[in-house]
Amino acid sequence: MYLVLQRGAVASLSRAGELAGAAAVACVRQFAGDPALEAWRPRPGKVCLRARTASQWRQVLEEPHALAGDADGEAAAALPPRRRSERGPLLERLQAMSTELEPPPADAPAPAGAVTYLLNPALGMSSGKTIAQVAHAAVMAAEHLDDWVARGCPGIVLAPSRAAFDAACERDDLAARVVDAGLTEVAPGTITVLALPPA
Repeated sequence: MYLVLQRGAVASLSRAGELAGAAAVACVRQFAGDPALEAWRPRPGKVCLRARTASQWRQVLEEPHALAGDADGEAAAALPPRRRSERGPLLERLQAMSTELEPPPADAPAPAGAVTYLLNPALGMSSGKTIAQVAHAAVMAAEHLDDWVARGCPGIVLAPSRAAFDAACERDDLAARVVDAGLTEVAPGTITVLALPPA
């Protein structure tokens, strides 16, 4: 799955993660039954890309996609999975998301009905990797949080202390626990994101 944000449209990593998560969930549901998506499910990789110009962003929105947010403002688009050889010229031109975004807070109250995504503080993931990992958590959480999905997948991303993250790892009510395959920035088996269910 390809997650795309327009450069400069989203300032904070927390908001980018929330939007990408909502877009990824919408994409999985919108394109359910598509052979490429079904083949992707056992190893659901996600790549976060950046549309550098308004023209590139408009071209992204002409592709089959699911959108979260406002296409003319803060938004993330999720394009359904396709083979690397079938990306096409547009996706080949887009750069990996590496834009420095405002970091998430260590602690903040979750808005009503929101999932709280906790980033592993021991990792130094790029913005694109972080956004993709939050989207993984959202898709996992959506499997058993139908009411949350119906509300548009509201969320908040936090960068907690090591002690707070370790304590959350022990919870038995997690909505998702993302364990990375280790193909890019972190070692295989690393927990990258936890998702706490809405309060």
